This record gives sequence, structure tokens and C-alpha cells, in this order.
Amino acid sequence: MRTAVAAFLIASLALLACSGNKPATKVILVGIDAADWAIARPLIDQGKMPNLARLVREGATGDLATLQPLQKSPIIWTSIATGVYPDKHGIGGFLTRTARGDSVPYTGNVRMVRAIWDILGERGIKVGVVGWLVTWPAEPVNGYLVTDYIQYENEKGIKPDRQTYPESLFAEVDRLRLAEKDVSDGAITGILPAGALSDTAGASWEKGYVKMCYATDETFRRVALDLQKKGVEFLAVYFNGVDSMCHAFWGSRGQAGSPVAGLIDGYYVWIDQVLGEFMRLADDRTLVVVCSDHGFHGPRYAEDGSLELGVSMHGSNGVIGLVGPGVRKGARLPDADVLDVTPTILYALGLPTARDMDGGVLTDAFSTGFLKSNPVTVIPTYETTPRKPGEPVPSPVDQEVKRKMKALGYIQ
Repeated sequence: MRTAVAAFLIASLALLACSGNKPATKVILVGIDAADWAIARPLIDQGKMPNLARLVREGATGDLATLQPLQKSPIIWTSIATGVYPDKHGIGGFLTRTARGDSVPYTGNVRMVRAIWDILGERGIKVGVVGWLVTWPAEPVNGYLVTDYIQYENEKGIKPDRQTYPESLFAEVDRLRLAEKDVSDGAITGILPAGALSDTAGASWEKGYVKMCYATDETFRRVALDLQKKGVEFLAVYFNGVDSMCHAFWGSRGQAGSPVAGLIDGYYVWIDQVLGEFMRLADDRTLVVVCSDHGFHGPRYAEDGSLELGVSMHGSNGVIGLVGPGVRKGARLPDADVLDVTPTILYALGLPTARDMDGGVLTDAFSTGFLKSNPVTVIPTYETTPRKPGEPVPSPVDQEVKRKMKALGYIQ
């Protein structure tokens, strides 16, 4: 009898170990522009970012090296989504030119290779994408895609078409959108305490800017959480506000007596609450990946003594964190790179990476047992049929996009 019981227990433990080494069946990818451990860690230590703290405690985390020399966010986020350098994916920044010479923002149809959601969709995996940079005009996917252009409309209220795929989804998304004018003072109290700017000369601009950042990210949050009920197996959502807040208020961070001294930290705390909502969607077969495209350094001085803004304010290392099936608890990741995100997600789902990708699998994130049960496999390419890049597409909100980029110092 004891022998039979022992055999049963051994078999049960073996089965449990085997099931624990199975690939993920779902991935949630959360992109937080400009997130930096240098700001996050003290907030974690103070108990103000419990969700990122859980990621550090239960998952694998580390610095995520950005592209060098420092690049603009559309370039990096496209590299994150494709696993390749800019010369392969074809997105060269914020602005490009049409055949007739007009300056327009880069659009998604210019991209020359498949994104992670294309690769997965072609293999029957249902995907959802919300707010990712350079995804307008929305292209067909196996699931849904909500472009970053849902944050824009021009002065006359004109909205570009093809903001979503399928386009019929736009009505559902539109009712969830927030604009700056829709955000009450109370909604941002956690970021900007009530009355903090009441006696400040720039209060109107500063408060409006915070509301603009919040409205964009809150829109993406609402849309992603609402649409996840459609049962996708891969969900990617992007948040821009940390980057925008750092560009605007870095010089005031921690400055004694400044009414906006705590704005950046306050936004980090709020985005951690948002992260928690997505982490709570995960079951024991879900891999959660959190990453940023770069860190944030603040203004640098040029040789002539002038301040260098825009891209020069970026830090060389962003953040990376993974938690889920096969991930080593409390692991620290050395040598992680933005190009590694897509290959690692493919691996975690039990799919091969591709030889023509410039990134690789972050094997240090996974347990020895998982790696043994799921050896890394490589195929020559996922570009089995040519992706035909098109001309950049002008839109009725191009001037709105340019104004935002100019405010951040990215364009003149």
C-alpha cells in the first residue's frame, strides 16, 4: 500500500513539474514609455508601487538597454515589436516625407517587417493591440487593433478614419475616449494634489498638460480593459504619460517649494495602479511583460553650454520585467536589450524565434526546468511572404501630432 501511495505521489509531482514547464497560453505586454528604475525603485521601497514591487519579487527584472545612439520613441517601440534594428523595420523617427515632399508623421504602413502581433495572428493566435506607436492607419490583424491616433482630432473635431481594426470597432472605442476637457481636477488628485497650483502663474498650462497626459493614458487603459473581454491570447497596450511628464517637469522634480515637485513621482504611482489592473487579468498560464523604450536622464549640456532637450534627455536603460509560466522568481536579468522582447515572447509561447531578428531570447528569465522542457528553436525568418511597405499616409490630425512632438522637444 505504501509503495502504491509513494508511486502515486511521485507520479503526481512529476506531472505537476511537467505542467509547470508548459509554455504560456497568453501574453500581456505593457509598454510604459521612459520608465526608469532610478525613479521607480525609491517609490517601490516606500511602498508606493506595489504592483511593480510584485513583479520584482515574483518575476525576472532588469535594465533594458535602448538603441544606441539614442533614438526617438517610434523607432524604439517598433524595434521592440519586431525584434529588429531600424534599418530593417523602416521607421525612422516621428516625421518623414511623402513622394511630393510633404512632411508627415511616419505611419504604420511604412513598416517593412511583421510585428509580433502579425506573427502571432498568422499562426492562429488572437491578438489585441491598443495605443502602440506607429500603428495608424489600422491594418488587419487576427483580433483587433486600436491605433495611437485615438488620442487625436483636429480643431474642427475631424477624426481620421481607420483608427481601429475592424473599423466597426471605432464606435465602441470612441465612447471610451477622454480628452483634456473631460478630465476633472478630482480625477488627477493622486497625481496633482487639489489646490497645488492655485497660486501659480503657470497653473492653467501645467494643470492642462497633466490632464492631457492623463486623458491619453486613461483612454488607452479604458479601451484595453474593455476590449480584453473579447478573449485575446496576446494583448499589447502602450502608455506615453511618463515620458511626457518627464520632459515637461524634470527640472522641478523634488525641488523644494515647487508646487509641481511631485508630479513625476505621482504619475509613476498612478501608472503602477494601472499596471496592477492588467496584472490581475493574468492567470497561471499568462506571461506578463512590462518594458520601456528608454530611461530618463534629463537635460544635458552641449559643448557650447546650451541645454540639449528631446532625445538627449533619454537615459540609456529602460526597464524590463516578466512574470508567469517558467519565469524564475526574483531573477535579475543582465544584458537585456529592447530587441530581445519579441524573441522572448515568441519563446514563452512555445514558438521559434527567427534568425533574421537582431534580438534573442532572455533565457536568464526562465528556470532550468523550463528551458530543458522548452529548448530555444530558431527558424530562418517569419518574413515568408514579402510585406510591401507603402507611402506615408497624410491625416487630418497631422498638425496635432506635430504640435505634441514639438512640445516635447522632439521636433523644431
